[in-house]
Amino acid sequence: MQPSPEYTPATVRQAAAGIIAERPSYRELITFYGRIFAAQEAARPRIRLDPVHLPQELIRIKRQEQMPLVLASQLNLDPQASAALLRELCRIAIECGSELAGAGRILSERSERAAALFIPFAKAQEPQVLAGAGEMDVDPESLAFFLYHSLRPSFCSCAAQLARYLEPTPSGEQGYCPVCGSAPAIAWIEAEGRRCFFCSYCWHKWPVNRALCPFCGNRGEEGLLYFYSEEEKEYRLDACSSCRRYVKAVDARALRRPGYPALEQVASLHLDLKAVEAGYTAAAPARPTTGPDGP
Repeated sequence: MQPSPEYTPATVRQAAAGIIAERPSYRELITFYGRIFAAQEAARPRIRLDPVHLPQELIRIKRQEQMPLVLASQLNLDPQASAALLRELCRIAIECGSELAGAGRILSERSERAAALFIPFAKAQEPQVLAGAGEMDVDPESLAFFLYHSLRPSFCSCAAQLARYLEPTPSGEQGYCPVCGSAPAIAWIEAEGRRCFFCSYCWHKWPVNRALCPFCGNRGEEGLLYFYSEEEKEYRLDACSSCRRYVKAVDARALRRPGYPALEQVASLHLDLKAVEAGYTAAAPARPTTGPDGP
């Protein structure tokens, strides 16, 4: 199993600039998320996590049953690095004039209280998170945005540690993340034609067979549909007529600029609208990860 790719703040900035040049209508959204993702990549080298050790017998069972190695709630985190990133993300939201700016101001003033919610959020202890949102008078969805994006570098680093326990030659038939069990955020068609998924939570990358619906296992050629536009050859929708679910895909062979998966997910929101209009449903993330649909 190849490790998930590593990116840098420069990679994110180049990807954002390329998207804005091609799609000026996305300027405000991509500028905001580009800064968010660049800050996360800058924080990743500072993440310090305890080593993750899984018993060999547990690994054997997980592989045999094609189960995720851990639950999303079991991913380790670095509270100190996440707290520093939280303050940076609040500053970005305020400077960008985002609709999250109000929440950013409150959380920057109460950063210690907000940081105390990292573990409850990561452990999916929703009542505690909702109570914290009420105490700080912050919209729960906005709070979830800041908490998740402050923790994302930790989750990515933990997933990279856990990935060494995965099968060296995966089956390609898992529609969920083999590390944490979350749904895919986006598919990626690589230069040699291989299709991979990126996890919506820990952003682990794993290969998936192209002639397969990862959600219902449909292999019928008539039931697997691909929608794309000649004007946007780098994007397409992989849809299944059996379960009526879809996942957006980026064809890296058609990209004329650097690509960053999380940014491509944001820059293709118009495809989600088209898919929903056609009666298809996306694979919902295990947790709220994006917050409001705009800066």
